[in-house]
Amino acid sequence: MKFIYHQSARRWNPKEKVVIITGASSGIGESLAYQFSRHGCILVLCARREALLAEVSKNCKLHGAKDVISVKVDVTKESEITTLIQQIEKEYNRIDCLILNAGISMGERLDEINDFNLIRKLMEVNYFGSTNFVYQALPLLKRSPKSRIVVVSSAAGLVGAPLRTGYCGSKFALRGFFTALACELSDNDIYVTMAYPGPVKTQINNARLGKDPHELDTSNAITPEKCAQIIYEATLNGDMEVLFETLGRAVRIMEGPFLYLNYWFVNKVQRNLNKNKRKK
Repeated sequence: MKFIYHQSARRWNPKEKVVIITGASSGIGESLAYQFSRHGCILVLCARREALLAEVSKNCKLHGAKDVISVKVDVTKESEITTLIQQIEKEYNRIDCLILNAGISMGERLDEINDFNLIRKLMEVNYFGSTNFVYQALPLLKRSPKSRIVVVSSAAGLVGAPLRTGYCGSKFALRGFFTALACELSDNDIYVTMAYPGPVKTQINNARLGKDPHELDTSNAITPEKCAQIIYEATLNGDMEVLFETLGRAVRIMEGPFLYLNYWFVNKVQRNLNKNKRKK
């Protein structure tokens, strides 16, 4: 199930667009790479696992991608992001779509964590990895009309979940940052989409931080292919956010309709500020 809030964006044509996907070596990122490759995109795939990334890159070419560049990037290392952005500027001089998908998870009670650096690592990868990436990519995104920024968050970015304090914190932080950024970029015709999937059948929880041995219940989890399809459509539509399941929809109902009124009001204020700034 999904619920979508629409911005006033025209349907976007992905053909021959330059699309960056972080965390593209498996799971949702890999499926998104295949989804975009079927429509003739130019793909820039990033991840830490080079061998898996090379395999995804090869498959994307078979699926119809116009061009594919795969680069080993650790999103916690600012210099690696900088080098990649410089390479893209030299090759294409623009970014049409930035998909921020790289992330890690956790499974442990806060009072059982032996080293608080576990929480710091979650923030470094999930929050700072995405915010630093978009910060460096913005100049190239502004060179493309109607460009897209897509943030693959989680239902844990809408409601707290036990054993996932640090993970929830990093995802809640993304929501605040990118909601504010969407308002700042409204005059630039750059559309920000927040995706909040619930359980997805990926490997992210197999390597989650912490020592909790219990596996998550994935009986109702969707496939990464289905998740990618939903995110792909939301990207083309320029949707503000996508909620995938009953939990996400319930949170929205409890927050009430004033949440979207708030988005509209802040966006309107920002546009007026931008107009006044240009007149000076």
